[in-house]
Amino acid sequence: MKTSIPPVSRRSFLGLSTLGAAAVAVGAAGCANNSLNAGSTGSAISDKASIVFRNGTIQTMVKEGDTAAALAVSGNKIVYVGEDSGVDEYIDDNTRVIDLDGGMVTPGFMDGHIHAPGNWVTALYEIDLTEGTTIDEYKKAISDFIAKHPDDKAYVGGSFMINAFDQEDGTNPGPNKSILDEICSDKPIMLCDVSYHSVWVNSRALELAGIDNDTPNPTGGIITRDANGEATGYLIDSAATMVREVVSVEHTDKELENAIDKYQQAAAKYGITGITNLSAVGASTAQDCQFYTDLEKDGKLNLRMRVLPTITPGMTAKEALKTVKDLKKFDSNMISTGTVKIFSDGVTEGGSAVMLEPYTSAAGKGDNWYGESVWDQQEFSDMVAALDKEGVQIHVHAIGDGAVHNTLDAYERCAKENGERDDRRNTMTHVCAITDEDIQRVADLDIVCALQFLWMYHDSLCDLEIAFVGEDRAMKFYPVKNMLEAGCFISGASDGPVTGYAPLEEIEVAVTRNSPYPEEEDTDMYRWPEQAITAYQALEAYTKNVAFENYMEDKIGTLEVGKLADLTVLDQDILHCDPKKISDTKVLFTISDGRVVYEG
Repeated sequence: MKTSIPPVSRRSFLGLSTLGAAAVAVGAAGCANNSLNAGSTGSAISDKASIVFRNGTIQTMVKEGDTAAALAVSGNKIVYVGEDSGVDEYIDDNTRVIDLDGGMVTPGFMDGHIHAPGNWVTALYEIDLTEGTTIDEYKKAISDFIAKHPDDKAYVGGSFMINAFDQEDGTNPGPNKSILDEICSDKPIMLCDVSYHSVWVNSRALELAGIDNDTPNPTGGIITRDANGEATGYLIDSAATMVREVVSVEHTDKELENAIDKYQQAAAKYGITGITNLSAVGASTAQDCQFYTDLEKDGKLNLRMRVLPTITPGMTAKEALKTVKDLKKFDSNMISTGTVKIFSDGVTEGGSAVMLEPYTSAAGKGDNWYGESVWDQQEFSDMVAALDKEGVQIHVHAIGDGAVHNTLDAYERCAKENGERDDRRNTMTHVCAITDEDIQRVADLDIVCALQFLWMYHDSLCDLEIAFVGEDRAMKFYPVKNMLEAGCFISGASDGPVTGYAPLEEIEVAVTRNSPYPEEEDTDMYRWPEQAITAYQALEAYTKNVAFENYMEDKIGTLEVGKLADLTVLDQDILHCDPKKISDTKVLFTISDGRVVYEG
């Protein structure tokens, strides 16, 4: 069945997850791991358990095949992992005992790159286009919202799919301001695409931003123009920023709190307990951190998170360093800081991802267009090196193989100039296109790659990528198996709300390289199936590997005595079921810091 979570996935027009669907419980209780029992059954642990799970598979993730049959939680910590018989001494009249009936307990699912609270602000208070897939559906949603809010001074929202504007000749000029002008011409309208790298605006918004037919493209941005040179109202990357700086809608603290609450409910249904959070709710990362701090003080923060500010061109290294260090005061049990995000390029479907080979003519950017970064490469490298020198973790958005190459050059400079450092965990996210030579460099430099597995099958966005870079190149995106075999470190991520953030769907795609949705999973939507990985490798990516990415591996990510109780409880063993059934698995419980935050 469909859930009430907004359909945010850019990778499918079929709505969101089938997590609520019934699933058949399979699998046997795992054998005990005696090494995990050391100290867990003696008198050193005197407290009785608040929750006990037994008669199932406790997948510890310490190493492959390392399972137990029972687990006990006292307060917010794991106090026992072992055989069923050994857990009895932790049970009293106040213990909640849960019979797994062959089900599975894993470390809490984590997301290594996500924008909380996703699209909930838009779904609740703005123009919501996520239900539409055609221009007519978009027009109706926009018109209906404006009719209901006639006194608003500006209108914002999203997220539209660029595919809706495909032409019969295979080109895609993107949306046009004329459509919005017909609906409302006297007040600005700004609508984001699913990638949030592009916006669709009306003439009034262009006017407020000072964009006319003679305005040059800003560095790293594209003002799309028609055959007559007229700005169409489709703006990409730093060109979109020109409008974002002058068109906005303010939301009250209560509205933002409501959005966060809805997001946390959705994440809990998916079994998510931890995230790498690219802040996206308030006016600043500090405001976001304050929201989450207040929730934690009230006992309402369910997501253990590392919160990242974005460093943009024009900032000095001193300003960037102050930005991240000023967040340190928010560090707590549930919140950590110390990482920054930097964009190295844009997105393939916008023609703004930086490539080593040119785009095709279908991208509409000419015959020798490679994409352009918002950064001067020397300034980018200088910023990365300066922050790395101060111990800041760098998290770079790099989609095209050119952006990946440039980012690796900057990371290589860090190792040479700043020396080796045990705690250096510099990261690249997306890494859609990468050369074999750079795969080896990723491994040699110990770079963490936070990848979006839901992007790795042949969906409608893949068709657009094929048109823009050619079939041979597009079908060789995401060489995950090659990366793992070369020694690369992979964490799992969604980039929500760009993509739906259901880990079980992402894990299924990692194993099948095909659609995880029931309507499609028996069809040929494969994308380089030879790059499929094992279910255990995918589960690692969405648990212990994100914990490592976020410097949390000493607290979470594996199920061991003394670690914090962030757990996901499933009704079947996803490591041994039919791969097509992974996304059908039901989340029975989500445990955050020892608290049951979701019960399915």
